[in-house]
Amino acid sequence: MDDPGAESTGESESTAADVILRSLREYGVEYVFGNFGTDHTPLLEAAARIREDDPDSIPEFVTCPHESGALSAADGYAAVTGRPQAVFVHVDVGTQNLGAMVHNAHRGDVPVFIFAGLAPITHGDEPGARSSGIQYIQDVYDQDAVVEQYCRWTGEYRPPADPDEFVARGLELASTPRRGPSYLTATREALETTVDSTPGSHSLTDARPVGADAESVDRLASTVREADAPLVVTSKLGANQGEQSVERLRRFAEAAGAGVVEQRPTALNFPRTHDLHVGFDPKAAMARADLVVLADADVPWEPPSSRPVDDDVPIVHLDVDPEKPQYPLWDFETDLAVRADPGATLAAVADRLESRAAEPGREPWRGEHEARLRARAESLEAQYRDGLLTPEVLTDAIDDVVDESTVVLNETTTNKRTVLEHLDLERPGSYRSPYGSGLGWAPGAATGVKLATPDHTVISLVGDGSYVFGNPTASAWMAAAHDAPSLTVVYNNSRWNAVRTSTLDQHPDASAAAAGVPESRFEPTLDLSHAAHVVDAHTAVVDSVDSLGPALRAGLDAVESGTPSVLDVRVEQE
Repeated sequence: MDDPGAESTGESESTAADVILRSLREYGVEYVFGNFGTDHTPLLEAAARIREDDPDSIPEFVTCPHESGALSAADGYAAVTGRPQAVFVHVDVGTQNLGAMVHNAHRGDVPVFIFAGLAPITHGDEPGARSSGIQYIQDVYDQDAVVEQYCRWTGEYRPPADPDEFVARGLELASTPRRGPSYLTATREALETTVDSTPGSHSLTDARPVGADAESVDRLASTVREADAPLVVTSKLGANQGEQSVERLRRFAEAAGAGVVEQRPTALNFPRTHDLHVGFDPKAAMARADLVVLADADVPWEPPSSRPVDDDVPIVHLDVDPEKPQYPLWDFETDLAVRADPGATLAAVADRLESRAAEPGREPWRGEHEARLRARAESLEAQYRDGLLTPEVLTDAIDDVVDESTVVLNETTTNKRTVLEHLDLERPGSYRSPYGSGLGWAPGAATGVKLATPDHTVISLVGDGSYVFGNPTASAWMAAAHDAPSLTVVYNNSRWNAVRTSTLDQHPDASAAAAGVPESRFEPTLDLSHAAHVVDAHTAVVDSVDSLGPALRAGLDAVESGTPSVLDVRVEQE
């Protein structure tokens, strides 16, 4: 985060609302993604007043018709840049409308700064006092409690305290090594209070994690040297430390001859065309490993959480918080836990292994990568031959149009693994996915990603359920209004497939299975191409393999011309 330095803009005797807005910008916040209400009037007046003389001294406001889209957009922007952005919502009801997107930012370690007003607490002629009956209804005992278990920090600004200090503290704790949301509240009276404050006057601690100590690195290097088939399992390495960590993991894998598995990846952690990338199934890979290194993987394998390897196969856990305190239950058994930055630690170990990189017999994983690609090609060939518009065929066609300037967002839920297996992405930053389970992230996140990377093409892959959860009309308007077009491809299987498969897994021969799990189906089929018609978006329904390629190209052409595009693709799924 930028050091405010000596050039900070100060304004003695400003309102607290003035200071909050200026402080956000001084500390590096470019955007306020806002869904505004009556509690924001001091902030809106302050913004208008400041824009008259010095518009660059406050963040740019992005109006968001729904709160979940606002937080998803801030999440997308922060996930790409690493810099927290601000989200403004309306008292308790707006906070509740953030919904599952708070869960996603929390579990995905994404820094965001959320501000919500509180109902006024005074009557009469005081600035900001109650002026509507609704302000009684919106007054609750503990508004922070709605979100506090998902936040790294919560606080209420109350004068005569310095509002700049509250902004600095919220941003600082949102940006700690285990990043996430912060939540600040204030009443209208507090925001209208005149204060003596200098925005940007606090020095924010840059608490970046560091690599393991020399003794631990030496021990790890010795353990790797003794292994013939070491394996790395990671989920968030490329998200939390970006391009640098992708390169560090590549160096380690090549020096150690280690295979790499991405388990529920939130970003591209390792080039997926690399012949040491062995897929997305940690248990299958662990069955062939004689050393397992968990690197920034909150849930390193699917339950049951019992050890998936023999007792004589060591499991090493590298993480900034290997005890996982934010999970009420975390019972994955490991042999050695190292509290350190995983990427920096792997790079330090690689430095000690480079002399062994070319030794014969040290890389048993390359054959696994090639076998996986052969099996994929054979399966695709059969599906194309039969003219089946499956999720695999759809993803393969998308892979044909992805290039070095593309960022892919993946919220296809039960088809997420299919997308991972069939998109041959290599560039760090080319892939984003939520780590949490709150559906509806991608439609809003696409706007934030596009604002953060205006020269890139953003393609969102979503399930039909995820698309509906994402408030598609509000998201379409937000993208069009703020010149952030993207291509959305809906994997429309006319069902909640996760509900169906989970029910069949638990009760394969029971009544729900015999009835086809009717509660999992959308009948009649939703025509999801219509939602984006609230703006002049390009839309199409795709129901055949022959029309798929032309539809994708037409959609991308529309995005290139500045028009949001939505393709409703009717996939065939078992």
